[in-house]
Amino acid sequence: MSWLPLLLLLTAAWATSIRIFPGTAPDERQGTIGPESHNPGPGGDADEMYTNVTVPTLTPFLVPNATSAVIVAPGGGYTNLAIGREGWDIAAWLNSIGVSAFVLKYRVPARSWLPFGGAALMDAQRAMGLVRQMAGSKQLPRLNASRIGFMGFSAGGHLTGHISTSWQTRSYPKLDHADDLSCRPDFAIMIYPWEVVQADLHTTSLNVTSQTPVTFLAQAEDDPVHVENSLFYWLALKQHKAPPSELHLYPRGGHGYGRCTVAPVSWAEVCTWPDRAALFLQVLGVAPKK
Repeated sequence: MSWLPLLLLLTAAWATSIRIFPGTAPDERQGTIGPESHNPGPGGDADEMYTNVTVPTLTPFLVPNATSAVIVAPGGGYTNLAIGREGWDIAAWLNSIGVSAFVLKYRVPARSWLPFGGAALMDAQRAMGLVRQMAGSKQLPRLNASRIGFMGFSAGGHLTGHISTSWQTRSYPKLDHADDLSCRPDFAIMIYPWEVVQADLHTTSLNVTSQTPVTFLAQAEDDPVHVENSLFYWLALKQHKAPPSELHLYPRGGHGYGRCTVAPVSWAEVCTWPDRAALFLQVLGVAPKK
């Protein structure tokens, strides 16, 4: 049975979360992860955090008549999810530039019995197939199945690179028709990505090829998780003749600033990345030009 009718019903409610797997998520081990925990954080909704996620979901934020959409993956070191500043706020920004958004609450913490990022990759692949299945439906008639991107922050940035380079086959058994559809993002945005380079800080840990999607990268030089994550991923894109991509490096900014909507913000330069990313999406024809 296809999950699509239920998905479309829930999507019509705009911000109702959608379970992406019809039953238990693949490779889960019952009882090994504690109950899901939610913490609004010191900044309220802007600092909202989740951990112990065993039921991955998508939350849609739709723009009427939008032709494109982005799946948003918050960061949190594959331990928790900074879903406030790197999820809900990013969806609001995408909506403001005419792009629909789907916030992915993927499984955390990392499963020790799976490869690095393995559970999150399954969730991302499934999410891409489901959103692509929705495109052109009665409820989302203008969403173009060839204009669906993936965006992430920190660990979500790693996940963005992971799905951008690991889309050829699903990492879980087929469930329904959504898993027949390509899970390759049409474009990608990686903001202060984490764990993209190996310990030498010069070699990407991801299998970049000429088929890796066009990508926008932004990171600060003083980022404690290393600016080399963006620098050498971009260089791998260039070396493998992937579509020409954008790299924005800033002298200051640290890590975890999101869209700079949570005070205090001390680095004005790095806070311009949303303007650069909006132009990137407009040039691609994904976001409407102002």
